[in-house]
Amino acid sequence: MQGIERKAIPKDLDRAYREGCGVYADLLGRPLRSKPLLHRDPAVAVVPSPFATAPARPAPPEGSGVLELVLDAAMTMPVAAVDGTPVAVGDGTVFTVLPAGFHEVDVQSGTAGSPVVVRIEDGATATLVWREEADRHTVHFGPKVVDAMPPASRVYLYEWAVVTTLVCGLPFGIVNLFSLDGTGSRIVLAALAVLILALIPLAPWRKRERARLAALRLEHQGPGMSRPVRFPWDGPEDPALTADRPALVGDRPGSLPDFAPGQGALLLRAKAHRHLWEDGDGVVVRDPELAGLRAAPPVVRIDGLEVPATWGNWWHPLRPGPHTVEVEADGATERIEVSVAEGDVTAVRADAHLYTHRGPEGVARGPARLRLEPEEFRTEWMGDPARRLAYWN
Repeated sequence: MQGIERKAIPKDLDRAYREGCGVYADLLGRPLRSKPLLHRDPAVAVVPSPFATAPARPAPPEGSGVLELVLDAAMTMPVAAVDGTPVAVGDGTVFTVLPAGFHEVDVQSGTAGSPVVVRIEDGATATLVWREEADRHTVHFGPKVVDAMPPASRVYLYEWAVVTTLVCGLPFGIVNLFSLDGTGSRIVLAALAVLILALIPLAPWRKRERARLAALRLEHQGPGMSRPVRFPWDGPEDPALTADRPALVGDRPGSLPDFAPGQGALLLRAKAHRHLWEDGDGVVVRDPELAGLRAAPPVVRIDGLEVPATWGNWWHPLRPGPHTVEVEADGATERIEVSVAEGDVTAVRADAHLYTHRGPEGVARGPARLRLEPEEFRTEWMGDPARRLAYWN
């Protein structure tokens, strides 16, 4: 984010959370954003696992390749896993030897989003870059580094002028209305009227400029985003043979899978918010054990049948009609009734808040909170850069 130091950590995180309660909780005190464990020491630590993982590039044996995983955290201590097995905790670069084939890679920090499915070639190296921005809410995860800085534009100057006019100019003008007999007041009102008349014709330009900037941001982010992939990962690639199978679409997909003939689809957006401290300022030198406790994937059932699931965005082809969606996360269960139409998408958002902290007797877990709710989504938004960015972000 522009003007924000990505690696800066508040000295008093507890106070920062209290003063920013509108960011982390709603008016009723219900959590909106996670309170992850923040660390001043960003060094990466390898976690013992069945996969050979090291901070230096190894020579893979025959039938294997190497995954180069770059973890670029702003303030949190992320945990990376391959096929559900943690391999590293912290900020840095690790190399993991994996059997040739498809593998599911996910990184969890303050939140757990969509994993990336990567194909490991025999003797080759595949690279994935996970980058967390200063707001700890925006994460890029894909095969390339993404430039997150917004493109330069004068639209921001225009918007600043509009806000200044509304906040300062209009009240000042109203005050001067009561002294129209004064020359100074008439000059002020005339100048304010000229300014407003000059800003109004530029409103259509602002809309076009915003659309242009959104398109540029999507173009810059595109190479660094993962592509939708059908489940199972190693299944046939012919779209005609996989149209009725669920798909992991990623955090900011550039396109959605095609509809199966005569069917609609459920777009399930599941995100886990990891709360990793309870009291105190939340900033510690290092606690890889606590930070490395991953949020287990949710259990998702549609009409009583368990379907493939991870945290993130999934596309489930369904026949038209009513359906029951049930999500279970860390002991909490919620269900919702939805209706699917042929050739249309029904979107459901699942937000889970998972609580883990280090108490006097070791690591302790609190009761999870889970909320399911429908949300508006239209397929035509994918063709509108600004609307698409707003929805997926």
